[in-house]
Amino acid sequence: MNNGYASPPNIIPSMGASVLIVDDEENLLVLLHRVLAKEGYDVATASNSQQALELIEKQNFPLAILDIRMFPIDGVALLSEIKKRSPATKVIMITAYPTADSRSECIRRGAATYLTKPLDTQELKKTLESLALD
Repeated sequence: MNNGYASPPNIIPSMGASVLIVDDEENLLVLLHRVLAKEGYDVATASNSQQALELIEKQNFPLAILDIRMFPIDGVALLSEIKKRSPATKVIMITAYPTADSRSECIRRGAATYLTKPLDTQELKKTLESLALD
């Protein structure tokens, strides 16, 4: 109902937060870029770990989303490298092949959390928002 007053804009805590998304599935990169940019994130994407490392050299990313299964450098090795270069970066690991071992290895190496594919974009947005506020 329009009562003549403008609705206050939604305050998005993530506004302007940079997030790096690394996945070898082009369709997922496009989808996540679209969804997260709409939420106010400054999104960069890479289709492999080498591209991601090049981006990390140029820019600080407080948030990152990494696929575990990539070639030639997998997401777990990339996680370790990101945490060496930028310990404060909060990393979400994603995989279509979850195992208890991979989950514990990712957490041990510094991942903030671990999500499974297919991704629930609402869950991802809530997770990023909580990490951005943390």
